[in-house]
Amino acid sequence: MRVLPPPLRSWSVVVASSLLLVGAGAQQSTVGESPWLQLFNGKDLVGWTAKIKGHELGDNFADTFRVLDGLLTVSYDGYGGAFRGRFGHLFHRLEFADYRLRVEYRFVGEQLADGPGWAFRNSGLMLHGQAPETMGRDQDFPVSVEVQLLGGREHGERPTLNLCTPGTNVVRRGRLWERHCLNSTSPTFRGDVWVTAEVEVRGDTIRHYVDGHTVLSYDDPQLDPRDPDARHLLADGRDKALHRGTISLQSESHPIQFRKVELLPLATPGPWLEPLSAKRLGEHFTTAGNWRLADGIAALTPGEGQQGWQRYDHYLWLEGRYGEFEAEFEYRLQEHGNSGFYFHVGDRGRPVATGIEVQLYATPPDRQRLTDHDAGGIIPGGPPRENAARPAPEWNLMHVRCEQGEIRVTLNGRLVHVMALDHPRIADRPATGAIGFQDHSLPLELRRLRVRRLR
Repeated sequence: MRVLPPPLRSWSVVVASSLLLVGAGAQQSTVGESPWLQLFNGKDLVGWTAKIKGHELGDNFADTFRVLDGLLTVSYDGYGGAFRGRFGHLFHRLEFADYRLRVEYRFVGEQLADGPGWAFRNSGLMLHGQAPETMGRDQDFPVSVEVQLLGGREHGERPTLNLCTPGTNVVRRGRLWERHCLNSTSPTFRGDVWVTAEVEVRGDTIRHYVDGHTVLSYDDPQLDPRDPDARHLLADGRDKALHRGTISLQSESHPIQFRKVELLPLATPGPWLEPLSAKRLGEHFTTAGNWRLADGIAALTPGEGQQGWQRYDHYLWLEGRYGEFEAEFEYRLQEHGNSGFYFHVGDRGRPVATGIEVQLYATPPDRQRLTDHDAGGIIPGGPPRENAARPAPEWNLMHVRCEQGEIRVTLNGRLVHVMALDHPRIADRPATGAIGFQDHSLPLELRRLRVRRLR
């Protein structure tokens, strides 16, 4: 049994602090000078501390967490065949904020016979967690936001990268989510297959990814005052809002292995601007078009006789200029509807020539041959990777990120476009500029728009 030193005090990840991370049990990747930091070195558990229910911090009971053949392994061969509710967590020594976490995991072997039924092929990534030295000896789980890792049974669907909330709550689509778990939209992974899971924790927003696709997102993680463990933290002076915290890996009675645990530090983003929450469009937008704002929905109703898309002053232009940013919004079109999301527009009087457009189009669900004029296409640039549009007149959710020289477009959770800003088709466009929505003389509705700067 190896007792590791207690965790360090809190620390927020920033790119300039890589050396501090390396000195605390993480290694900077040298392959291609990758900016990813290796939290697991493939050799030992330096930088990690075990906390298992019923045992003191640092007591890695029965060598539960170990390294076998270069894999971080959770094993129960020393448990005498009985789990007895001894939930465990392996904590990294540092606390983190604003990062992307990536792990590769697989479930192996058989669950201990007395393990809970829900714990079959079940583990988790515990984020924004409490410091392990603040946990009670017999506490089951750290107060945290859990990214649940699940394996499928022989039959039935069982998505992975769900959300569970031991001692916490989150905000989902503007409403406080107080239930314990929330399923993602990921596929089911059966057997002992390796799965790559990614989580982005940025500002007050957390997103779960599988194969680049967004399978779950939520905001404002916070302590739940109904929970006794959370109440202890609040009484000790911890803020209710969770902006940082520990990262830990679970042991819940089914063996699991990790071959990679790595972290990419991210810049702290600016605050979200939610311009459609205003009383008047004119508080954040300029337009000469026939747009109206009511109940958080901006609606475009074309004027009588209006045709075409070249009345650029009729576009809905957001005040300010944006370089590295992300925007998220829902849009609704009628059948054959057409519009566009513009950004990096250098001259609002010439947006087609001086900006980039992500196409908003009522692409039919059965369309297979896609062009840049289908939903999620980039003009100029190319078609989306797949047809992810919902049929008109359903609402569609779009997320556009422009950062580190790359555009990423996600439509209804599917990553449909990745394009470099130095691509020959758009290399002449400005690196910063206006954001706007096109007036194509066709009805359009927008809601839940939010935008923030990433640097």
